[in-house]
This record gives sequence, structure tokens and C-alpha cells, in this order.
Amino acid sequence: MKTESLIEARWAELMQEASPAAKQLLVALCEGHAHEFATAFYTAMLQDPDAHGFLSGEGMVERLSETMRRWIDDILMNWEPSALPQLVAAQRQLGAVHARIGIPLELVMRGMRLLKQTIINALLGNAINPDHLEAVKISVERIDMALEIAAHQYYASSETEARKDEAYRNYAASANMSVERERQRAALFSWENELLHALVVGSGKKALTPISQSGFGLWLRHKANSIFPADGEFLEIVEATERIDRDLALLQSPDAPRASQEEVKRVIDLVSKETRLIREIIETLFERQINLESGRDALTHLLSRRFESTVLAREIEISRNTGKPFAALLLDVDHFKSVNDTYGHEAGDHVLQHVAGVFIENVRSGDFVFRHGGEEFLIVCVELTAQEALCVANKVRVAIQAEPIAISDTTKLSLTVSIGVAAYDGHPDYQRLIARADRALYAAKNGGRNKCVLAV
Repeated sequence: MKTESLIEARWAELMQEASPAAKQLLVALCEGHAHEFATAFYTAMLQDPDAHGFLSGEGMVERLSETMRRWIDDILMNWEPSALPQLVAAQRQLGAVHARIGIPLELVMRGMRLLKQTIINALLGNAINPDHLEAVKISVERIDMALEIAAHQYYASSETEARKDEAYRNYAASANMSVERERQRAALFSWENELLHALVVGSGKKALTPISQSGFGLWLRHKANSIFPADGEFLEIVEATERIDRDLALLQSPDAPRASQEEVKRVIDLVSKETRLIREIIETLFERQINLESGRDALTHLLSRRFESTVLAREIEISRNTGKPFAALLLDVDHFKSVNDTYGHEAGDHVLQHVAGVFIENVRSGDFVFRHGGEEFLIVCVELTAQEALCVANKVRVAIQAEPIAISDTTKLSLTVSIGVAAYDGHPDYQRLIARADRALYAAKNGGRNKCVLAV
């Protein structure tokens, strides 16, 4: 905080030292060119391969250009001393957001260099006099001070996110490995049986589900790499699944002739061989990880809220790299306060444990279920479109409604939930996804509860 205090003091000095003429030049510059600067900034950044992945989502440049325009206005037009604490706080927030999104700091600095060059060229392009030179000095120093504050917060937030990521990995590695091992044994066995049956009876090409799209495949891609080191034996499993899917794709190709009995037998032998290898390695990896259960929400045994940022950041990265969609479901138990008021907090706890169990039963093993707080829950549905996620939400909603809970020997309570659904839209900040789901949840509750609403 000492560094920030020094910067804030210098910022205050600069507000007093700047001449009226220089201030007027900067105000006129922003009023005439801020939007142009912002557009040019993101157009240039899009040419950078490293930055392109963070900016190429639909509508991203337009949204971020408007944010940049407002930032330029704040840095170069706001000369009110009373506004300084708010300006400094805004730079801290900017650094925290960049850290949360995972934008490399060198990209931010590169962008600031481009922006400063653009401003200097605009100020010195046609006339060079003391006022213009002072305006250049002021603009560069204020931008650099803003960047210093943002960078300070960036590193602090990055350390926090790194600790959360490590804590999540520790949680994932110390969860009930015995139960998880049985679930994945069953998932792999189920997929193999269905596939072999389809191959033997010749039920058609469309019946052959790739292992990567099975429950086991989704778990392997989205959760297993948080439990096991992503090298050595783990990569052998990944490569085995890829070999299986390549052979199945060839067998199902529209251009491929009808498979002979010999070809079907060859694929059956390959699948049996590869799944045997996968089982052996999975058994070894799980055996190493068997440990005490820890790191869960104490009441519901779901993932705790502290891991939401880690999981969502990882899913955004996966989506950005693969193009696969995902969605967030924010769920709220309707009239939960009245349950506590009428039947007591013990009954309320029982309700939360009950709905948590229903959620787990109605999502896939590759999905994530969190206790978001109080009576709110968050489900992250991997590799689902908005409409598919909405179907999952309705499935969960109906399942809750269909299972009244016994809160005493003589009393059964019917429950409902309201759900807001938001599909990932390419924005790199996971908080925006949660905020969209929250607005959709509010609309569901405002619309009468026991509803699912899809965020726009």
C-alpha cells in the first residue's frame, strides 16, 4: 500500500500543477478522439496473436472499446481532487479483473504503449508548443500511474488466484477417491458395453458414441486433470481415448463402405485393448490418490464457493482453446426462509442436503456443482449449448418438485427451485457469466418462481 500511497500523492500533485491550458487540451482531445483511440487500440491489439484469443469473442471489441473510452476519459479529463480516491480504486479493480481473466501483464503494457503513442501523435501532430508538450507529459504520466496501480493489484490478485487454484487441486486430489474411482469404473464399463453391443448387433453408425463424449470422457477432460498430474500415465489415457475415437470416426465415416465382420472385430479388439489399458492406469492413479475426504462444503458436501473462480477460469480457457460451449446454472430454493421460520434451521439444513443430492443425481460426472451460498447453488454444465443447459435446468427443477422431503414423521414438504441459465458468450471474465445467470435467476423468481429463465 505504501507504493500506491506515493502514486496517489503524485497524482494529487499533478492535478494541482497542470496548467489550465494543458488540461483544456486533454479535455478537448478526449471529447474529439477518445472513441477513435479506443477503436484503434483494440484494432491494433487484435493483430497480436497473443491478445487475439482474449478479444475475438462476438461483440467483445465493441464492448471493450466503450470501456476503454470511459477509462481514457477518467484518466485524462477528470481533474477533480475529490474524485482521486475513486480513480485509484478503479485502477485497482482493473488490475484485479485482468488477473482474474488471466491476461498476461505484458499484453496490458503493450496496449498502453500503443495508446500513449496514439495520444502523443495526436497532440504533437500539427503544432508543438509548451502547452502541447505539457499535455503530452501529463497524459503519459497519468497513464503510467494508472498502470502502476493496476499492476500492483494484478500481482496481488494473481497470487490469490494461484492459491485458490492450488487449493482446488488439493481438494480435488483429496476428495473421496474411493467413491470417484467406482463412479468412473462404472462409467467406462457402461460406455464400453453399449459400444460393443452396437458393434456386434450392427445397430447403425449413429449409435457409436465417441468415448470423448461419454460420461467418462467428460470427466477425464474437465476434472481428472485437476486430480492427476497431466503428464506420463495420465497422457497415456488421453492418447488411448484418442486412438479409440479415431477408429470409431473411420468406421462411421459417410464415405466408408459398410464395415465387414473382420473390420468390426478389429475395432472390438482395439476398444477392448485400449479400455483395458485405461482401467489399469486409472486404477494406479486412483490408488495413489486415495486419501481422506476434505475441502467440501461442510453441510452439503458439494464444492465450496471458493473454487468457483478456479473452475470457471479453467472452463473459459478450455472453451477458448476448443470452441466448445458451456453454461452456468444459478439455482435458488424457493421460499427457503419460510422453511427455516416454520420448521427450524435443522429442517432447513436437511432441505439443503436433500436438494444437493438431487442436483448431483441429475447432472453428468463432468459437470460441477457448488454451494454458492445460503440456499443458492451453482452448476457448471460443460460442453452444452444454451438450449441444452436449459433442458438440464428444467430436468433438475422437475426432479426437485417430484421429490417431497420428509422433515418429520408426519410432515412432507414439497420443494421448488428457480433457476437462471447463462451460456458462456466469449467474455473472458467469469464474474460476468455469474452476473448474467443471477439476473436470469432474479427474473425467474420475479416471474412466479419454480421457473427456468435463459439469460439474454
